[in-house]
Amino acid sequence: HPPSQRKITTSQQQQQQQRQNLAQQSNYWSIQNHNHCSMCTINPINTTIRNHSTKPAQKPKKRAKKKIIPRKAAIILTPKARSFFQSLLSGLSNPDIVGIMLDYKQSSSSPRMVFSFDFVKMDQLTEEDEGVSLEVLEDGVTPKPPSESQNDGLPKLYVHHSAFMKVLGSTVDVDIDKSGMFKPILYDREGNMMDPNV
Repeated sequence: HPPSQRKITTSQQQQQQQRQNLAQQSNYWSIQNHNHCSMCTINPINTTIRNHSTKPAQKPKKRAKKKIIPRKAAIILTPKARSFFQSLLSGLSNPDIVGIMLDYKQSSSSPRMVFSFDFVKMDQLTEEDEGVSLEVLEDGVTPKPPSESQNDGLPKLYVHHSAFMKVLGSTVDVDIDKSGMFKPILYDREGNMMDPNV
C-alpha cells in the first residue's frame, strides 16, 4: 500500500514542520500538545502554554483599608453625661489614659450581661472601636461630629466593637446620687431604659 504510506509520511512531516515553526516563533514559551495521535495536526485549542520566564511572580499588593468616618456618632451623650465624663478624665494623673470605654460583657459576679464603663489606654484600642467626642461646637450645644473629632487628640468615650450593635443609636445619661455615687444609664431610641440582657 505505497500511497497510504506516503500520506502518513507526509502528514508526519507536516506535523513536525508545524512544531518547528511554533518553537521558532516562541522563544520563551513551551507548547505541549495533549493529542498523542500521530495522524492529527496540532490544534491550538487543545494546547497548554506554560511560561518558563525566570522572573519571579509578583504577589498582588494588598490595599490598605481606609477607615470610613461616620457622619454621626454611634451614641448620643446627654449634657450631664458629657460633663461628667469630662470631669472624670480631666482629674486623672495618668497621661496614658485616653478615654472611657463603653463595653458589653458578662458581669464578674453573675451570669448576666452588663454595660460597663472603664478607663482605657491607647494600646488597648483597636480600629473597630469607635470614639465619641466629649466636645461640642461653638454653639455650645451641637456635639462635635466624628469628621472633626477623630484625630483631635482629645479624650473620648469609646464604644467597644463587641458593644457597637447593641448600643448603636442609644443615649447615655448618668444618675448621680447625693453621696457622689454615679450610675451610667442607657436609653434606646424610643426613650426606654435599656436592659443589657434583653
